[in-house]
Amino acid sequence: MKKILLASAALALSAGVAHSQAVTIGGQGRMGVQYNNNGFVTRTGALTNWRTESRLQLNFSAAVQADHGLSFGGFTRLRLQTNGATATQMTTQDFSGHRVWVEANGLRLTFGNQDGAIATTGTAMGYLGGCGVGYEGGQQCADSVGLLGAVTWFNSNGGGGNNTGNDQTLQASYTMGDWQAAISGERSNGVEVAVRGRFDAFTVAAGYQQDRGLSPRVFTASGHYNGGNWGVGAIVARIGTGGGATTNYALNANADLGGGNLYGFVGRLNSDTAYGLSYSYGLGGGASITAGAERVGGATDTTTASVGVAFNF
Repeated sequence: MKKILLASAALALSAGVAHSQAVTIGGQGRMGVQYNNNGFVTRTGALTNWRTESRLQLNFSAAVQADHGLSFGGFTRLRLQTNGATATQMTTQDFSGHRVWVEANGLRLTFGNQDGAIATTGTAMGYLGGCGVGYEGGQQCADSVGLLGAVTWFNSNGGGGNNTGNDQTLQASYTMGDWQAAISGERSNGVEVAVRGRFDAFTVAAGYQQDRGLSPRVFTASGHYNGGNWGVGAIVARIGTGGGATTNYALNANADLGGGNLYGFVGRLNSDTAYGLSYSYGLGGGASITAGAERVGGATDTTTASVGVAFNF
């Protein structure tokens, strides 16, 4: 990630107040081929099992260091994507909703379009506990045990999961050493609380979402052991209320192999068996080539796979 310093010297905003400012520009590029046994919808409405996909994403972050130990920041991103947007919209070009924050002594208060407490703090590994298959991070993300569609998470087009983009997420988080706690909420969605901590090579996390009518009630707990060149983890999530609730789980493992990293998981998603396997090989300079596949059985019986290259800058 490259930093562009807009002003490194102290600037006088008003009498007795000085700060430094910086804007950071980074991002990700990726390209590859994706497979779905249930088919992708083409521009003409036909179905095809294979498609090409590419994305260029630019992340813009601003930082201001004020007096009295306060720091302020903001974030937005531009995403240009082909074929990986929706079933019928083949190309998207959009700025995300923004978020801004103030922080002091480990306490951060954030407003805007952002991940909720469970996504930022409530899982011990991966993104929402998983999304580890393929160069794109998984088309189904079955290893995230249903959390991807049940909790508040940030997306480029202004909203994702239960974050519609119309409601501003408010989150307060506190970090002390290897421990972090967070609470977040939206006007029309649930309140989420989460905690994560690390004991040497062990990381544990838990999160809870209180239903407000538009989203299911969620409880999740997870743990991960980092053995250096290998690791193992487990996650469980209870989603929904009453007789309609479901308990999902996944066991995952990764290991360095042949100069790359092998990742796999097995679990249950909405009463269906789910499993996946992925292998990533570093090409240097922040680039890697990855091939992976995952399957969710049962009524959906969906198999997805991909091979492609991703790089960070």
